[in-house]
Amino acid sequence: MTILIVYYLEGQWFGEVVDWKRSGSGSYRELTRVVLPQSKAEIEKFAAENNYKIEWRAAGLREPTSA
Repeated sequence: MTILIVYYLEGQWFGEVVDWKRSGSGSYRELTRVVLPQSKAEIEKFAAENNYKIEWRAAGLREPTSA
């Protein structure tokens, strides 16, 4: 299962897919930015459809509220 790092910054959700690569005797991770839906429920659905495991990285992890 591939990891999807999800974080909330300046009013928007962003995502990065982690791909592990081999180099010589070691390995490193390569991050690729992906466009995400803008609600937590839709992000979870997107992750399930694409076989991603979500790592949430946001302060509070709360759904944005309208003023």
